[in-house]
Amino acid sequence: MILVIGEALIDLIENRYQAGSFNAVVGGANANVALALARRGTKHQFLGRISNDRFGKIIRERLHSNGVHLEHSVTAEELTTLAVVSIDSNGVPSYAFYVKGTADWGWTSAELPTDIDLENMHATAIQFGCLTMAMQPSSAVIEKWAAEHFAQNSMTISHDINMRPALGFDPAEERVRVERLNQISHIIKASDEDIEWLYGLDKNADLDEIVYNWIGDTERIVLVTRGADGTSIYRKRSERADVPSRKINVVDTVGAGDTFCANLLGQLSDADVLGSNPFDRLENLTDSDLSEYVRVASVAASITCERAGCEPPTLADLNEILDQKHA
Repeated sequence: MILVIGEALIDLIENRYQAGSFNAVVGGANANVALALARRGTKHQFLGRISNDRFGKIIRERLHSNGVHLEHSVTAEELTTLAVVSIDSNGVPSYAFYVKGTADWGWTSAELPTDIDLENMHATAIQFGCLTMAMQPSSAVIEKWAAEHFAQNSMTISHDINMRPALGFDPAEERVRVERLNQISHIIKASDEDIEWLYGLDKNADLDEIVYNWIGDTERIVLVTRGADGTSIYRKRSERADVPSRKINVVDTVGAGDTFCANLLGQLSDADVLGSNPFDRLENLTDSDLSEYVRVASVAASITCERAGCEPPTLADLNEILDQKHA
């Protein structure tokens, strides 16, 4: 079972064809991962602090109606976080956030699952990242909790870096935070744009040295998504492997990276790669199997890009595309 912890917020998405008109859509990177896991049929739990305001009720209904398990989520008194999303002519979103004092960032240690809770859930992995691990005060609480499980060697920890520069973070400070979180993670996903922003690189920069430094002398796996240019796989013992993307007509890219994470972790769960002694399990994962899992996860993400908003595919949707010769 994959435990996803993090934000569940409302995206106010501007109509591309009617400036100033917005639709309220349930979003948040980690909620999107849980949604994609649910549609895929993968066992999971979503841990969110969901407001009891009207937007919070919309969030719960959207997630519940899609089969997302919310038994361990918290009902919070604070207001729902809002993200205003504008989509450019290429379907790429930009964000402005209303985050001060909102529900997502109020985690306390008492609200997090204990070791016994996790054992009863049969949890094999923790998925976290994005704003939840950037926003104080709760990011420090979750980091301490995750670090304890990393030290225990009890389950796989997956970190989606997923930067949000629109919130005005300082890249140097964020780089320190991200590198610290990477050290307590077994699987790391980042976009090339995330790394370029963190390290002040231009589009032509070579990211390989940075990523191999994240890996060090471990069996950590790093995946760098490059949009239409596909995904790069990095492992200690292997040269970089590049998996091409499926050619599509993009509607927008909202939730694509979250869909990728969910479908990668779902396949790893199916193959019993997630769980205790994580680095040993990853070491036994062959390069060819990993490349195939990444290819399939990329196809799932591409389906989301063909739809407006974060609408991940079901497993049947995905298999229908995979059965086509060109997928």
